[in-house]
Amino acid sequence: LAESVFWQDEHVSALNNIDRRESPREDTNLRARVFYGPGMAHWADCSIVDLSKGGARLQISSIYPLPPRFVVLQLQGGVAYDVRTRWRRGDMTGVAFDAQTQIANNTEERLAPARQAWDALKS
Repeated sequence: LAESVFWQDEHVSALNNIDRRESPREDTNLRARVFYGPGMAHWADCSIVDLSKGGARLQISSIYPLPPRFVVLQLQGGVAYDVRTRWRRGDMTGVAFDAQTQIANNTEERLAPARQAWDALKS
């Protein structure tokens, strides 16, 4: 009986860890910055820990109160992602992509703070 319960616990645990993403994620360690608030006046540096076609996992201090929607600027390559928060646990945040934009030639006023940061920080 004890072995049966152990097997069931292991089986349920394995099922809970199944990756339900539509596209595979790739482990990364990319420097990024998040922008949020009116006029994107608030920002914080973070890392993109993994990346897929539809979203990413960010490592960002839990002291930053991220809203449901914000912009993530990937510094390498200058890609700005409009994202939605999917989950948050400690310093990890899962986001889904709504749109992505190459920041270098983008003239949208709303992305001006991200463009200025990219110009100053690009590697």
